[in-house]
Amino acid sequence: MTALGVLVRRHPDRAAVVLLVVVPLLWFAPALRPGYTLSPLDNLFTTAPWRAIAPGPVQPNQALGDVTQVFHPWTLWAAREVRAGRPPLWNPYAYAGAPFCSNPQTACLFPLTWLGWALPPTLALTLPAIVKVIAAGLAMYWFLRGLALRPLAACVGATAFMFSTTVIAWLPWTFASTMPFLPVLFGLVDRIRARGDRRLVALLALAVALDLLAGYPQAALQALAATAAWALARAPWRAGAPAFLARVVGGVALGVALTAAQALPALDYVRESTVYAFRSTWTPPLAVPPRAMVTALMPYFFGTGSSTWSVWQFNITSTYVGLVPLAALPLAAAMWRRLPARFFVGLALVAGLVHYGALAAVAPAPLIAFGSNLRLMPVLVFALVTLGAFGVDAVARGESSYASQLVRLRAWFIALAGAGLIAVTLASGEPAALAVRPSLAAQYVAALAGLTAAAWLLRRWLVTGDARWGVALVAVQLATLAPLATYLPVRDARWLYPTPPAVAWLQAHVGSARVVIADQVGLLFGLRQAHGYDGLSPRRITEVAGPIGTGGALVAGFRQNTLALHGSEPLPAVSVLLAPTRALLGVRFIVLPPRAASAEPALRAVYDGADARIFEDPTALPRAFVVSRARCADDREALALLRARAIGADEVVLADCAAPAAGETDPIASRGVAPDSRSVVAPGPRSAVAPQVRMLIDEPARVVVAVSTATPAWLVLTDTWFPGWRARIDGRDVVVRRADHAFRAVALPPGPHEVEFTFTPRGLVSGAAVTLGALLIVGALLIARRRAAVVLAAVLMLAATSAEAALPAAPFSLSATPTTVDAGEPVAIDVTPRARAGGPWDVYIVWLFTERAAFLGPEGEWAPRPVPFRARLGGGESARGVWRRAGPPDDVTLALVAVRPGADPLDRAEWTSRPALARVRVEAPPEARPARPWMTLAALLAAAVAATALVWGQDLFRPRPL
Repeated sequence: MTALGVLVRRHPDRAAVVLLVVVPLLWFAPALRPGYTLSPLDNLFTTAPWRAIAPGPVQPNQALGDVTQVFHPWTLWAAREVRAGRPPLWNPYAYAGAPFCSNPQTACLFPLTWLGWALPPTLALTLPAIVKVIAAGLAMYWFLRGLALRPLAACVGATAFMFSTTVIAWLPWTFASTMPFLPVLFGLVDRIRARGDRRLVALLALAVALDLLAGYPQAALQALAATAAWALARAPWRAGAPAFLARVVGGVALGVALTAAQALPALDYVRESTVYAFRSTWTPPLAVPPRAMVTALMPYFFGTGSSTWSVWQFNITSTYVGLVPLAALPLAAAMWRRLPARFFVGLALVAGLVHYGALAAVAPAPLIAFGSNLRLMPVLVFALVTLGAFGVDAVARGESSYASQLVRLRAWFIALAGAGLIAVTLASGEPAALAVRPSLAAQYVAALAGLTAAAWLLRRWLVTGDARWGVALVAVQLATLAPLATYLPVRDARWLYPTPPAVAWLQAHVGSARVVIADQVGLLFGLRQAHGYDGLSPRRITEVAGPIGTGGALVAGFRQNTLALHGSEPLPAVSVLLAPTRALLGVRFIVLPPRAASAEPALRAVYDGADARIFEDPTALPRAFVVSRARCADDREALALLRARAIGADEVVLADCAAPAAGETDPIASRGVAPDSRSVVAPGPRSAVAPQVRMLIDEPARVVVAVSTATPAWLVLTDTWFPGWRARIDGRDVVVRRADHAFRAVALPPGPHEVEFTFTPRGLVSGAAVTLGALLIVGALLIARRRAAVVLAAVLMLAATSAEAALPAAPFSLSATPTTVDAGEPVAIDVTPRARAGGPWDVYIVWLFTERAAFLGPEGEWAPRPVPFRARLGGGESARGVWRRAGPPDDVTLALVAVRPGADPLDRAEWTSRPALARVRVEAPPEARPARPWMTLAALLAAAVAATALVWGQDLFRPRPL
């Protein structure tokens, strides 16, 4: 044995730690070169004006679009703000302004975010990602070793978790920052059970806090639900369970208190968000199709980027952990009598059933609905990896029956090889699958080779008991994970958000005005936008400038289908461009592709270059202006007035007409009009001197305006109104009113004034005090001085599954027959009453999961504008129709929306009930299906048979020790 081998045998844990640190550094070595970065920057160069300055061939992957448009720009901009001495509390460059640190996904209080702020740009986008991978591997190894697994088994499990598609594909998101804490939470609970040390309680509190602060609290809450189930399953119910559970609950509660500085401001943004408005009413149930389970064998089965043929993107569809844990899964049966094995079987089943749609009814559950039931992959992967590590450990221990383990291994191998071949055969009849590269046949051969190597090595280890076969298994595991090494692109610094000439022109001319430009990266260039994307979206701005969505339907001249949205979608630039409130939003400059023509005569071209054409809108209002008249209106009326352009240039609509605070001068009160008046306030005597408005300071969280008016008036600032904004006139506090539904206004007395607007998130100070107190408690603690498990896991993972959305069930049910048809065939549509009273309703049938709004009319044809399937349908009445020609081929979900007669079915404010759903699978007609490659499939079958023979081998008996 070599000296290295001796050292590894003597110190296996140290060797494993070195491996788990070194391999990620080698994996991402290309991105660590000077001048390079780990970022999907190609996506930026798909639109004007960046398309014209692309440093090389562009290979976009829109599945990583959020990273290009949101997460990496956030990192770079926040770092600039911190270096300028300003905490990044407010982002003025999106949505006409939106909270920044109050958005949990910015992870402003997470240490890894601070690391990114401290590093130069290329490293800021690279090193934190590598740290996430290393942390995930070390945490998983530590957890598995705590369960008394052998080092080799724990090492296989650690590599499977850290390099799984769930970690790698989500790596640039803050969502991935939460993943290392799942094994940490489980491991700490186990150690509290064993020792009950108060320092472990403090560490649990820190882990809970960091998980919640990592950038995706919904995932953290789901992890805490799984951890709670683990704690109940591991509790020593015969003796000491109450004390153990009290320690766990205390640690979790203390961890939640540690997050108060982030959590309290975040609650304000959640309440004011589009996400909450959508998800508190109704969200369509989402699920990954069951056939996506094949990605556990072939991660790229559905392709990536522009060649994908899956309904969902790669990081949702694929749940690949390497082939060694997959091959070893049935061997974990040898550990069935141990509670952890049974628990993780239950956890995997529950998470898998939700993820793949078998438990679609849990979509409205609070822990799932506010996040997404498509974000349970970390829990599913964690459970599968743990079970796979149990299987490897069972082989390493050699304590179970060799014969029974061999039977399990052989049967499982045949099942996996057969399932993969069936999946490839079925997919070979789908035209979209033919474009996948590498081809499905090549992927199957690679998977079969890796699976064969893993199964053969497991068999040899079972036979000989020699740990060297386990070392070879680790090598095979890393080899089967290698295809994921190229998923995240590496680019040199030339691609890192360069400034096109058109953007440079805007920077010199735009001033404080807003811009419509195709991307969401204006904050990096100091360009204010009314559109934006941050995962929450200020609700009132999206109502004024919406709809949210990708904008693709609007570009094509159709209505945006909002039924299938969850509220986290972007407010696209095209929505703002077409909004009737564009002038009010202060959008003065519009950036279009080169040589583009304007559809509006009022727009005039001010820049015409090779990268873009820029138009100026002279009708755009300045961000700050003075009006002399006001009217009071509720939200619905205010929006109707704004959309109808029924508000005069010299008036403002106020949402809150309550009496002003003591000492405030209010033009309404000064004119003797009742505060609750809904009529237009009569103007006072007009002055010959026009009001003067000038911006003095225009910082993200501080705006100072010099204004002079001869009569009482209102100063309107068309930046987003939000709790936490305060105003002072000449140093005196005044009330900030919500004006024109979404903006800010203050009452002005006559004369010259200096108005200062400042933002401090509401709850920040009190939250910081709670956090400080919790930190003191944690510091004090750190100073030295079973069978029911599966049921408990299911109960807690599906917490409150009976909870429904705020709206009641639809008054009608919807059915479509047959449920599977060839394209071009008719489908019968039946609307059946659930209640015999109520109504009448206009009943619409809407194609749910499509960007363009489409409505099935009574004649059986689809229309792009709202056409009732049945108008004025009363309670107890039924309706029947037909979809005359089904198509195109797809899995189609139809939604029944019942609204009052004449109401817009796409406006959720008009809904009085949840939509009812029906599903139809439309298949390509036989003549349109590609011929199956029978020769290739036969060759794959022969390869599978040969691999099975190799794994089957000759029956050998394990030698018994003398």
